[in-house]
Amino acid sequence: MNTLYRAVTAVAIAACLLMLAGCPDNTAPDSRDAQAAQQDISDMHAQLLKAYNSRDAAGVAALYTDDAILMPPNAATVKSKIAVGDFMRQTLVPPMNSMLLNVSETQVSGDYAFSTGYYTVLRADGTTLDRGKFVEILQHETEGWHIFRDIYNSDMAAPTMDMAPATAAPAAATH
Repeated sequence: MNTLYRAVTAVAIAACLLMLAGCPDNTAPDSRDAQAAQQDISDMHAQLLKAYNSRDAAGVAALYTDDAILMPPNAATVKSKIAVGDFMRQTLVPPMNSMLLNVSETQVSGDYAFSTGYYTVLRADGTTLDRGKFVEILQHETEGWHIFRDIYNSDMAAPTMDMAPATAAPAAATH
């Protein structure tokens, strides 16, 4: 009987441990970790601004993940860190002189975070070339926080284009 009692007790203890292992952890995330992540993301944004204002396309691209997606206004989607570098080489030229960045919110959840805010791009004479808002999804990697998804939208009027075709299209060619 003593052996049977020990076996039943061992099975009951093992079952309880398995049930406890499946229970959700209701503890709040460590606020020190969240504060450290917030500071790291703030530092990453400072690096981004420094690279952008130095017209360092490679430096800007280095702050994106390898599989990043950038969605600029009035342009095609840019996919990958390499493509972000190519896009920035074309973007960081006159009349663009510098950028101001105001990150208004950053929320962290594990290895991902999002930031929202506002930007202003200035010409050399200090006048506004563009201004708008952005949303970024950030991912924590071994080397730190990087931009995983990035979309920004101008608050200024889109460039005007002559939408009239040079020649009228045949009716069969339209949708």
